[in-house]
Amino acid sequence: MNSEEYTFDDITPISLENDTNDGIILCKIMYDEEFKTVFGYLRRLMKNNELSKRAMFVACEAIKLVPAHYTVWEYKYRIVEELVRTSEYTLKEELDWCADIAINNEKNYQIWHYRENIIRLMIDTQLNGDRTKYNLDDEYNVTAKMLDRDEKNYHVWSHKRWILINQDVRNNSAWNFRYFVLFGDNSRDIEDLKNEIDFTTKRIDESITNPSSWNYMKFLYNECKVNKPDLAKSIINLVYNYSKNIPYDRLDMNKHRVSVPAFELLCDIYNTQGEIEKQKEVFKLLGTKLDPVRRNYWAFRANQLDRILMH
Repeated sequence: MNSEEYTFDDITPISLENDTNDGIILCKIMYDEEFKTVFGYLRRLMKNNELSKRAMFVACEAIKLVPAHYTVWEYKYRIVEELVRTSEYTLKEELDWCADIAINNEKNYQIWHYRENIIRLMIDTQLNGDRTKYNLDDEYNVTAKMLDRDEKNYHVWSHKRWILINQDVRNNSAWNFRYFVLFGDNSRDIEDLKNEIDFTTKRIDESITNPSSWNYMKFLYNECKVNKPDLAKSIINLVYNYSKNIPYDRLDMNKHRVSVPAFELLCDIYNTQGEIEKQKEVFKLLGTKLDPVRRNYWAFRANQLDRILMH
């Protein structure tokens, strides 16, 4: 499999027909010669853990043949990491390559997930972990081109919402956009919900006082609290983590890092559980110490509960 730039005379490809059970071929797959050649050399390079430019060449050829092959994408990422480390390649080159591949594989999810991983690597290695310094112009250009070709391409819309929130976790419009993309058609797939809980939890951990991510988590809790108790419990545990360990009796807002939105969601949880007295305690805490600017609002909420108890 020699090319104009690379030679492979020093390695022996691994035949695809070696995948048998005790030498018995149950169903022989009729691979064409190009496929057998490319993946034969790819398997040998992966087995040797070769992270070189010629390995990347073969990985690229394999992706052209099978764009959805997750293992090849994972291998290519490791190659890029090594080539960038040794200054033989740049992440800008890789993003340009990703854009070209995306144009020819509109419906492929792996491409966009891979691109996001490359962007994360660029932020970590070149921008000191500061995602706000990443220039989004290329992302807007790529997504615009893709949406011009297919305005209903779910994978491209998903990437667009990812870059918005990744750039500014406090961007409330981006969170609303995320909701629209995922749930605007009233779809409530359990895997989507689980992924969103995991994603939002990470964003909350980055900024525990950010109301935008907490409001999105509140929506997720309302979606899960009735029919998806396991998912709801994961949200409840998150809320407890940011509310239960607060020393209420000696709380000092100047000393303790407190997430007020966590307590607001805690009220909703207590309401679902029928814990009215606990709700009142949190309303009082919010009005007196955590959120005194809105003390009248929290007093109003507490009075509403008193009326419920009276009846």
